[in-house]
Amino acid sequence: MEYRHQLERIKSLNIGKGQHYRGDCIFCLNRNTLSVRNENGKLTWNCFHSSCDSKGISDTSVTVDDLQNFLHSKKESDRTLSQAFTVPKEFVTVYGNNKARAYIDKYQLENTEARLMYDVKQDRLVFLVEDDGQVIGAIGRAMVEGSVPKWYKYSNFSYPFIVGTNKYVGVLVEDCVSACKVAMANLTGVAILGTSLKEDYIIPIADRIDKCVVCLDKDATDKSFKIRDALSYHIPTYVEMIDKDLKHYSINELKEWGEELCTKIGL
Repeated sequence: MEYRHQLERIKSLNIGKGQHYRGDCIFCLNRNTLSVRNENGKLTWNCFHSSCDSKGISDTSVTVDDLQNFLHSKKESDRTLSQAFTVPKEFVTVYGNNKARAYIDKYQLENTEARLMYDVKQDRLVFLVEDDGQVIGAIGRAMVEGSVPKWYKYSNFSYPFIVGTNKYVGVLVEDCVSACKVAMANLTGVAILGTSLKEDYIIPIADRIDKCVVCLDKDATDKSFKIRDALSYHIPTYVEMIDKDLKHYSINELKEWGEELCTKIGL
């Protein structure tokens, strides 16, 4: 889409200095996917929908090279996501391995919405990473405690592990098991595999949920607030401290916790 056309349409929204717009995209018409900010006269806009290429910066201090780099970054991101992941032949059904089944039973993952497999070569329970129904990567959890690494990333994808269909609120956690448990609380679970939020994860998260609650371990409190600040630029984001790791909650505890959380953030 031509940059000048985008700029004129964005200007027509009349976003005042210091203001932020988040709503339906005026280009592709998808719901709640367009983000526009006006900071000191500089307009930045981006549509988070995968089918829309609307993105740009307007500012007298921005050079042509800056603009080209900004637009190029989205193309590179889209190109990465379009590369399908080839499932290795070592991935088999979890039902044929006792250790995988025991791990699933331990954390009550029998009814998870995530797609699980077992890696017979590395002896890992595998969580498939999907974007719009397409498998783009996989993350493996070692079956033997003390194994290094505990979590293994099978391909070079830049996308969080997301499970659940609640578009209104998601909970950002450290690992895939906790994300699966969050989804059982009728919320959307987002796992970032650690306590640092990669910049490439921000757009996929904002594209999937309207509000986010950061829920890391207590020893990562400072990082929780840093993640909140980064995501708040795009969607309302909160921090929730927990006394017990979410993966150890029972299904009933999760549902009760999820209801209380939604009440706290006004849903």
